[in-house]
Amino acid sequence: MFCFSQVFYSVFSSLLLALAIPNEFFLLGSPVTGLFALVPLYIAISRSKSFKQSFLICALHGGLTHLLSSFWLANFQGMAAFTLGASLLGTAAIEGFAGWVIYYPFYKKNTGAAHTALKIFWFAAAWVFYEWCKSTGFLAYPWGTLSMTAVSWTFIIQIADLTTQYGVSFLFALFSALTAEGILLLKTQTKTVNFERKGWYYLNTAEFTAALFCLTLVYGIYQYSKPRTVVKRLNTVLVQQNLDTYRANEMTAIETSQRLTNEGIKEFHEQELKPDLIVWSEGVLNKYFPAAKIYYERKPDSKPLVKYIKQKKVPFIIGGSLAINEDKHKYGNAALLFDTNGIFKGAYVKLHLVPFAEAIPFVDYEPVRKFIKKIAGFSYGWAAGNKYTVFEIPISGTEKDLNGTQIITLDTNKKPEKPVVLVSAPICFDDAYNHVFKGLYKAGCEIFMNITNDSWSKTASAEYQHYAVACYRSIEFRTTMARCTNSGYTVVLNPAGKIIDSLPLFEEASLACAIPVYQRTVTVASVCGGWLAGLFIILIVLYILSDFYTFRKNVSEDKKLRKWTSI
Repeated sequence: MFCFSQVFYSVFSSLLLALAIPNEFFLLGSPVTGLFALVPLYIAISRSKSFKQSFLICALHGGLTHLLSSFWLANFQGMAAFTLGASLLGTAAIEGFAGWVIYYPFYKKNTGAAHTALKIFWFAAAWVFYEWCKSTGFLAYPWGTLSMTAVSWTFIIQIADLTTQYGVSFLFALFSALTAEGILLLKTQTKTVNFERKGWYYLNTAEFTAALFCLTLVYGIYQYSKPRTVVKRLNTVLVQQNLDTYRANEMTAIETSQRLTNEGIKEFHEQELKPDLIVWSEGVLNKYFPAAKIYYERKPDSKPLVKYIKQKKVPFIIGGSLAINEDKHKYGNAALLFDTNGIFKGAYVKLHLVPFAEAIPFVDYEPVRKFIKKIAGFSYGWAAGNKYTVFEIPISGTEKDLNGTQIITLDTNKKPEKPVVLVSAPICFDDAYNHVFKGLYKAGCEIFMNITNDSWSKTASAEYQHYAVACYRSIEFRTTMARCTNSGYTVVLNPAGKIIDSLPLFEEASLACAIPVYQRTVTVASVCGGWLAGLFIILIVLYILSDFYTFRKNVSEDKKLRKWTSI
């Protein structure tokens, strides 16, 4: 049994972390709180008597943090038992397992002074290991991380192009561990004979941590203020309907989107500009393409969609559905591309699905489908896509807008084409994953045009949490990101994560923005992804194996010594 103080520290740490992550009180979170959020957890683990206690402490911490920060998952259609319940149990189990790893250096009692520094760095590295575990694989849910708490510290998060978000999490976990160890060290100074030696190692660790933060700050200031070359602009209308398309009438959603589109186009015309692209958010269209094109030639009655697009003479990207294999009921959550004549040209299908809500295990079995149908109203969920798709969008603009962009054709009988922008349309949950954006970036993407429906959450914290997760992708790849959402947070970010333009939450609105396309930059994160987490995992495994080898060697030598002594 573990004592009341350990439970208290674990719960207190959960409260701090939930307050540090974007929430209903601090919409962009609290970085200062994030720095100290894991201090109580570190103290609780240091007082554990066994790996079992550490598991329970961390499981409690993970489950409660998830509940307090992601409570809005209960609003997802009829799937609260899975989206909130199952994810809560999964998060608690993963952090509990990580608790075993975190506790490893703490179970060794009466160790040398250098062990003080080891515990601090080990805790920070093991925390990154935990965040990697919860952000990887089928059950991945990369919310509730330390990196989310830092989103308003724009200088600090610039290191994401080197380390992805894991570098920020490591820095914050390191600060918490350093603070907690300092508190513990002061409490034991009268009881420990080698306090001075421990203090020496602690001060050196503190100096190293301070140096890391200083270097991060200097690098961040440089990257944030660094001049970046705009090579062209994509005049785009982003439509925010403020409708939950899971529940709203489809015709209402289309008509509202048309009205808001008209307002956005009018805004461009007032500036004597021509729009190059119209974007509607995730899930606006319900019928499955490509067969649905016949339906939308007639619907809605007020202005059929295909006719409307043809009238506007602008390409559209609209969130909808794509039939992948109708015989097997395989349908994809898709971003649909329509040309200036309203002709459906192709689609990107969401690659990383939400576990249990979109990706349902064993859905091919009839009993599972009946169960899901009974509690949620649908049977099959979505099928994941398997292609990194980009859309080629021609752009208009003056020579000044194009900044010297030039296209040279090898066909002498063909006129040079208009400059184009290669746009990708990652959908909702996709924007949480470096590997998804890495594939799109390698495919030549120049603008990440994320479409999202978070209106079902009914909370501002959910909207800003999603933004906090997504903004790291623009920094990691130093590429412009535009988010077109049903209710928020609709925003355009430059390659430093700086907000170029945005819309307020939960309002009907359209954003007419000449989205800048910057010169492509190869970053460490775009090539190596989450290498930092991988490095920490390797170092942790090697250390444990080395310890085990030393232990076996000592046991073997003890046996030999006893044998010779008995002789």
